[in-house]
Amino acid sequence: MNHKQIFISICLISISYIDAQNFELIKSFVGNTEKSEIISFTPNKELLLSGDFAGYLNYWFVPRQELISSKKSHNGKINRINFSENGNLFLTFSSEDNNVKVWNFKSQNVISTFYVEKTPFFSIFYDNNSILIGDSTGKIFHKNIYQNDKDSVFLEEKIKINDSYLNHQKKELILISENFLKILNLKNLKKNIFEISNPYSSKFVKCNYYSDNILMTWSENGIVTFWDIQEKKILKELRAKNNFYELSINKYSKILLTGYYKDKAILFDLINLDLELELDDNIQLVNTYLTNEVKEYMVSSSQEGRHRLMQVIGGQKIKPLALQTRKIEVQKTESVSEKRIQISVWDNEQIDGDKISLSLNGKWIIRNHELTKDKYIINIELLENQINQLVFVAENLGEIPPNTTALNINYKGYSKTHIMRSNMEKSGSINLYLDKN
Repeated sequence: MNHKQIFISICLISISYIDAQNFELIKSFVGNTEKSEIISFTPNKELLLSGDFAGYLNYWFVPRQELISSKKSHNGKINRINFSENGNLFLTFSSEDNNVKVWNFKSQNVISTFYVEKTPFFSIFYDNNSILIGDSTGKIFHKNIYQNDKDSVFLEEKIKINDSYLNHQKKELILISENFLKILNLKNLKKNIFEISNPYSSKFVKCNYYSDNILMTWSENGIVTFWDIQEKKILKELRAKNNFYELSINKYSKILLTGYYKDKAILFDLINLDLELELDDNIQLVNTYLTNEVKEYMVSSSQEGRHRLMQVIGGQKIKPLALQTRKIEVQKTESVSEKRIQISVWDNEQIDGDKISLSLNGKWIIRNHELTKDKYIINIELLENQINQLVFVAENLGEIPPNTTALNINYKGYSKTHIMRSNMEKSGSINLYLDKN
């Protein structure tokens, strides 16, 4: 048996997380003789890249679930795969052979190789022509891919940096060591504009931007923390059962999180997630997955050196977390004859500070809106040949529970008002059917 990994066919396993969110484990990447823990989606949505413990770089063709090429790239475990901002290049490095290599993604050829005297711990693209390399002493080198005479020492820290992330738009560089997280302003002489000490006994190992003003960190014991950059404080933290964090998070590999909410299985992405409203202490993470842009597939890694490839059924319709953690009660059903209709919501009883969020077919159309006697009007478009579900999520109960909302549906001379009721455990919904006959 040679070094190459192969896809091992297994029986289809259907995993149902919430209602129609189904995922089929269609194939599993298994290292026959060599383990692998680094895997990444790529600019080509049909290709995956993985790096194994023997230093082989493997190209996988997802539609046919097959290995199409494998190259000996390093003399030891491949630690990372990172892409340039334009997607034309990617880099790999190994802490065992001390080499960082830059590759042309299309040709699969090596463009440059950099030997690092002290063990490399991270490497990222600084721009489309150069990279940063951090070694075990805390030094960070700036290496030009095409002109070696322009190499320089970019920064010197007193402790090694475990991970780094460059925000190209803001020109900010995040650095994390085992005991601190800091942000440098590259437009202002690398000025330190944010720094916090690690409050955990477990060291920081990975970082990423959640939004412009919020950072995410992963700790060695599995804690995922959201940091408010301006206030320099923890917004939320999630504790995971699985402490595995070796993921190639990049612009082609998006994050999906799985876990439980009060024993209910959940799967959610980080897009349009309201940290204050939706994340609470009852959520426990199990795993961090990667998905492609269209959420057609997702992959996981493990400490055992295995990857699992799963096909996502209805991935574009992964429900917001608030719709997964509460029971949805269908309170009304109505047929309408127009595709485009106007709805309005207001408080038709005593004004007591009720706040709601409104979801149509799993997408937010109103967030955290406080109801008053004035009607809030929005135009919506219904989908044909399916149930259009309008869900009322209570963000509070006001002064007089439950949360009560008046809903008016209006189109071409038709007008009807319903009263919807929700609380913090259950969300009321109305199912709309488009009937043009």
